[in-house]
Amino acid sequence: MTNQDQLNLAMQAVCLIQQNQMLKQQNAMLRDLIDRVDSVGDLLWRMDRRHGITRSQVDQAGMRKRAAKKRHLACQKAISRKRQGK
Repeated sequence: MTNQDQLNLAMQAVCLIQQNQMLKQQNAMLRDLIDRVDSVGDLLWRMDRRHGITRSQVDQAGMRKRAAKKRHLACQKAISRKRQGK
């Protein structure tokens, strides 16, 4: 093996080592990014869940109020019909 071949082989080995280090760094950065995305997803899920529970409670209260209002209006109409009939 000539000196030129040894130099060429050494240069390729150095390039391979650098590429390996870069890939390891990218892998670590991607894992960190995935962890952060997961934590944000968990936070959003919790917030949506809290909001959904609150929203359903508010919706139920609103439905009860609307139903009571409809009953009241129906009762008022019945009373007014009775009065007009007299």
